[in-house]
Amino acid sequence: MITILLNFRIFTVFLRLLKPVYYPKRLQNRIETIVFLCYYIFMLALKELDARRLKRISTVEYRHREKFAQYLTPVEIASFMARVTMRYFALSDTVRVLDPGAGTGILSCSLINELANHGMPAIYLDAFEIDASILSELEHTYKGFKSLKNVKYQIQKKDFITDIGTELAWGINKKYNVIIMNPPYKKINTNTIYKSVLHDISIDTVNTYSAFIAIGVKMLAENGILTAIVPRSFCNGLYFLPFRKMLYDNVAIKHLHIFESRRENFKEENVLQENIIIVLKKTADKNENVTITYSKEKQFINFLEKSVKFNEIIDKNDRQYYISIPSYNHKADETPLKYTHKDLGFEISTGPIVDFRVKEKLFYDGGNIPLLYAVHIRNRKITWPIISKKPNAIMLDDKEIEKVCFKKGYYILLKRFSSKEEKHRIQATLLTPDDLPTEYFTVENHVNIIHNNKCSLDKELAYCLVEYLNSDYCDRVFRKFSGHTQVNATDLRNMKYPDLKTMQKMRLAIE
Repeated sequence: MITILLNFRIFTVFLRLLKPVYYPKRLQNRIETIVFLCYYIFMLALKELDARRLKRISTVEYRHREKFAQYLTPVEIASFMARVTMRYFALSDTVRVLDPGAGTGILSCSLINELANHGMPAIYLDAFEIDASILSELEHTYKGFKSLKNVKYQIQKKDFITDIGTELAWGINKKYNVIIMNPPYKKINTNTIYKSVLHDISIDTVNTYSAFIAIGVKMLAENGILTAIVPRSFCNGLYFLPFRKMLYDNVAIKHLHIFESRRENFKEENVLQENIIIVLKKTADKNENVTITYSKEKQFINFLEKSVKFNEIIDKNDRQYYISIPSYNHKADETPLKYTHKDLGFEISTGPIVDFRVKEKLFYDGGNIPLLYAVHIRNRKITWPIISKKPNAIMLDDKEIEKVCFKKGYYILLKRFSSKEEKHRIQATLLTPDDLPTEYFTVENHVNIIHNNKCSLDKELAYCLVEYLNSDYCDRVFRKFSGHTQVNATDLRNMKYPDLKTMQKMRLAIE
């Protein structure tokens, strides 16, 4: 069926190249109808692939899919990724395509459909897949290519990280013009074969999805395009810093697509990770703008689009290489953020008490030092003590107090985790000298604390800063680079802040 459909596409592309002067209006209308029908039929074929995806999800055990970190791409997303790839790919007579972790082949099939729509060059497709149980599905998808002279494909049962990583180490790898992928999502532990192979090819990363992209970047030909749907977690955080730097040094970000819904993209597999689509180009030119598109769901109905400068995505002066994705309504000339936390005289730390390590020192009623958990923060107020499953205090000696406690004063507490339904990711609460009865207190590990060398903040700074952190504007700033609900102290330290006078004005405006 795919053979017939691709031959239809070649035929319709040929007809589109003819100038209208060569055939009458009636024939032109008929040709346009044929073009539409061909596209519709091809979409039906892709829908068939999607039906096979859903069948596999329902019939293959979750443990098996989890073993391979296998999340198959829905047809709507595959088609969009193929279309957006072609926006940035300069077509040539020969195109070498790579689909690592190919699954059922829906991504590469969608891409070849788009290549056919743009002139159908000679295509050499390599598909790598480690899961032997899905290889027959992949072959079934590709079998229609066998009768096409201009499409050659090869399916290889290979581990993309170990096998291709070894080829890279020996310098015997191929180069590709287009790489399209939905890589597996799985943590890479230290002292594993993956870590060893990646080290040999100078890749430092912590997850298989970022390893796939990093290897893909090394396999791109000059001006080649890599398109991937991946979790957004690499955009910030210390663990992905080497990966972000690698991207900055080797490719330009051409396109980012943001999904408003967490649940919709892979809902059949209960994936709640926030995903983005990213398009990278193998070039050192960072002067071109980046296109950002936004959609509520995977159907891409009425999606929004804007173009921004590259330095709005990655600030060249930011040594953390955070990848910021502005909201559609964000304006570059909003409140200027120039100051670090050190400039303003405060520090941000994660609570020093890891409760399961000091169980014998915890008290629900007793102890000499108040211990604040997230449960003690209610409606942006400190409520202590309370009756709950969490302790209220800890027993510490003088040396321990000096090491892990804070003196009475003005502090800001922030929950490290928030629910997806919260309006703001950052939720800041002011702690005043009147909230606790003792001269010292400490904080549990799931709460961040803003302080001044373990002592009180300046009172005016504390009041202004807590209002700023709870503002809609600060929430937009944070969401630009953070796609998950965890608020890490590292992210807060790497943020820039307005000066005190600006925060005072914002506070007065709120009041």
